Amino acid sequence: MKLVLKCLTILWGGLIYCVTVFSAELGGDYTSLLCPNALDVPERPVVDAVLGTDDIHLAADEADLVEEGISTLTGNAEITRNTQQVTADYIQFDQPNDTADLDGNVNYWDETVFLNSTEAFLQFDNGIGEFENANYTLFDSRGRGSAEKLVLDIGTRTEMDRVKYTTCDPDDNFWKFSASKIALDHENNWGTARNVVLKIKNIPVFYSPYMSFPLSNERKTGFLAPGYGNTNRHGFELRTPFYWNISPNMDATFTPRLLTDSGVMAMGEFRYLFSNAAGEINLEYLPSDNERNDDDRNSIGFKHHQKFFDTGNLFLTYNRVSDRFYFEDFGSQLSTTSTRYLDRRADLSYSGQNWNMITRVQDYQTVDRSIAVTSRPYKRLPQFLFNYTSPRNYGSINYGLGTEVVNFSRGDNVAFTDNVNGIRLNLQPHVSFPMRTTATYLEPKLGLDYAHYQLNDSATFSDNTPDRLLPVFSLDGGIFLERETTLFNTPFIQTLEPRIFYLYVPNENQDDLPVFDTGLLTNSFDTLFRENRFSGGDRFGDANQITFAVTSHLINQNTGHDLGSISLGQILYFQDRKVSLPDEGPRDEDSSAFIAAFNTKVFKHWNLGGDAIIDPNIGNSTEKLTARATYNPAPGKVLNLAYRVRRDSTDIEQSDISFHWPLSQNWSAVGRWNYAVPEGRSLEIFGGIEYESCCWGIRAIARRFLTDIDGDFETGVFLQIELKGLAGIGKKTVDFLEQQIPGYQREF
Repeated sequence: MKLVLKCLTILWGGLIYCVTVFSAELGGDYTSLLCPNALDVPERPVVDAVLGTDDIHLAADEADLVEEGISTLTGNAEITRNTQQVTADYIQFDQPNDTADLDGNVNYWDETVFLNSTEAFLQFDNGIGEFENANYTLFDSRGRGSAEKLVLDIGTRTEMDRVKYTTCDPDDNFWKFSASKIALDHENNWGTARNVVLKIKNIPVFYSPYMSFPLSNERKTGFLAPGYGNTNRHGFELRTPFYWNISPNMDATFTPRLLTDSGVMAMGEFRYLFSNAAGEINLEYLPSDNERNDDDRNSIGFKHHQKFFDTGNLFLTYNRVSDRFYFEDFGSQLSTTSTRYLDRRADLSYSGQNWNMITRVQDYQTVDRSIAVTSRPYKRLPQFLFNYTSPRNYGSINYGLGTEVVNFSRGDNVAFTDNVNGIRLNLQPHVSFPMRTTATYLEPKLGLDYAHYQLNDSATFSDNTPDRLLPVFSLDGGIFLERETTLFNTPFIQTLEPRIFYLYVPNENQDDLPVFDTGLLTNSFDTLFRENRFSGGDRFGDANQITFAVTSHLINQNTGHDLGSISLGQILYFQDRKVSLPDEGPRDEDSSAFIAAFNTKVFKHWNLGGDAIIDPNIGNSTEKLTARATYNPAPGKVLNLAYRVRRDSTDIEQSDISFHWPLSQNWSAVGRWNYAVPEGRSLEIFGGIEYESCCWGIRAIARRFLTDIDGDFETGVFLQIELKGLAGIGKKTVDFLEQQIPGYQREF
C-alpha cells in the first residue's frame, strides 16, 4: 500500500481546483532535524526462522494448530509472510483458504505502511485486507491518520472510509485533512476523495465535495494553487492558474492575473514534446491598462526545436511585446526589466564529419528606449555559415575553411540618411602545422581573410562593391612544467604553463567598408589569443604583436582535484593599430592592459575567484575588476560576496551580497543587496525569513528593485505557505530565490 498522492483535482461549485496532498518531499538527515520525534511505530516482531518466498510463519502464546484446517492463535499471535507481518490478541488462520480473522490490538506492517486496528480480515493469497477502526502511518511521507474502515488490496486498490490525515507530530497538529471516503486505484495510478475538509489549528479553511488525483507524478487537468502578492506598481495581485493535461506529450496552463491597479491580464502557456521536437508558446494580454492610458498590453513568446536526419536541427523563436514599457511594468526582476532586444530567429543547421552549416533568418524588436535608431541591430535576411576543419593531426598539415554570406537589412524607411543595407561575403581559409611533445607544443598557422560587399546604392559609400583581402599569420606555443609541493600537510602538484602567441596581420584601410554587426571585443584573458580584436566580419584588425601569458594549477595528489588556478597575460605591440570603427581613432600603445584571472578552493568551505584588467597606459588604472567569494560550510548555508568595476562606456561599479542562512533549527534568513557605488543607490534589495517545521513552513519576502532607465523602483511583499503534504498557498517565491541567490537550495 502506497499513499503518496500528488495533484488533486477538486470539483467545487462547478469549478475544478488542484492541490497537492500526501507528497513525500522530505528525507534523510534533514527530515530528522525537523522531525525529531519518532513515528511511534512499534518494532516488527523478530522471526527466528529462515523463510522462503510465500512461506508462512505462525507464533503465539497458545496455539491450536490444525493441519489443512483452521488454526487458532491466542496471546501475542503473529503471522509473517514475505514483507507482510501482522500481530493480534486473537487470530484464526484458515490454511485451506489462506485467510485470517484477527481481533484485538491488530498491528500490520509492510514496506510502506503500519496499521493498527481493532479487528481485521486478511486474504494472503490475493493480498486483500480489511481493517476496522484503523490508525495508519506512512513511512515515506511521515503521514499519519485514521480510518473507520480500510480495505487494502496490495498493488491494486485501497479504500478508506471516514479518513483523517496529517504529516504533523501528535503534539503539533497544525493542520489536518479529512474525507468521508478515499478510493485509490494503484493499477491506473488514480484516486478519488469525497467530502474533503482541511483544518488549520482545528479551524476549517477549505471544503470540497469531490477530489480526484494521481498516485504518481502524472499530470492531471485542474486549477493549480493560487498565488498572490502586493506591489506599489500594480497593487494587489492574484493568480489562479488552470492546468490542462491535453495528452502525455502536450499541456497548457491558463492564468487569469488580477492586478488591482491595472486590470485583469490573461496569461497562457502551451508546451509540447515529441521524440524529435519540443517547444512552447507564451501569451499575455491585458486589455485597457488603467496605468497606461487604457491601452491594450500584450506579449508573445514562441520557441521550437526539432531534430532531423540524426545531425540536423531546426530552431525557431519569435518574441514580441506591445510597447517599450512592457518589461518595465510587468518584469519580475532587474534582468528582465533591462531587456534590450527581443530575438526573432529561424536556424536550420546540419553537421557532418568535420563540417557544419547553418542557415539563419533573424530580426529583433528593440525594447530599450535608450538605444538610438542608428545603433539598432540589423536584420539578417538570410545568413548562411559553413565551416570545415580537417581532423587534427600533429606533425602534419591541417586545414580548414570558414564561410559566411549574409544579407543585412534595416529597411529603406529608417529615419536617418546614412542607412546602409547590403550583402557581405566572408571567406577564411587556413592551414596549420601543429607539433607536440610530452611537455611542449607549437602551432604555426597561416590564413586568409576575404570580405566582399554588395551594397544597395548606398549614399554613404562611393563604391557599392568594396572588398578586403588580408593574410593572417599566427604562432602559438607553450610549455607544461610541474613540481610537487606540500600545503597544509597535503601533497600537491603545481603546474607552470607559459604560453607565447604571436600574431601578424598587415594594415589595410577599411574605412570604405560598412559596419553591420561588428564591435570591439571586451578584454578578457581569452582575447589575448584571438586573431581578430573585433567581433563580426566588417573589420579585421591589423596586428604585429606578441602575447606572453602563464597559467598555474594546484592539483591535490590524493584526490586529483584541481583546487585552483591563476593566469596572467599581456600583449606587446610592435606597431600602432590603425584599423578602427567609425568615430574611433588608431591605437598607439606599446602594450595592452595587464590581465589576470584566478579561481581557488584551497580554503575550506570557500570558493574564491575573480579577474582584473589593469591598463599601464593610463596610469595603471583599473579597467575591469571582479571579485567573488562563496562561503558554503554546510547544506543550506551559503553566503555570496561579489564586487565588480568596469571603466568603459558603461562605467559600472557595483557590490552584491546574497545569502541563505539558518538562524535556528526551524528559522532561516534570505536576502540580497545589489548596490551601485557611484550612484549611491540600491539596484535591488530584498530580505525575508523562512520557517519550517516537520509539517508546515512559511516564507515571507519583501523586495525593492529598479525597473527602468528613469530610476523608478517597484516594491512588493510576497508570501508562501506550505503545508507538508498539501499545496503551497501564495506567490511562488522559491524559483525567484534560486535565481537570485547562487547556491540556494529549496527546503520546502
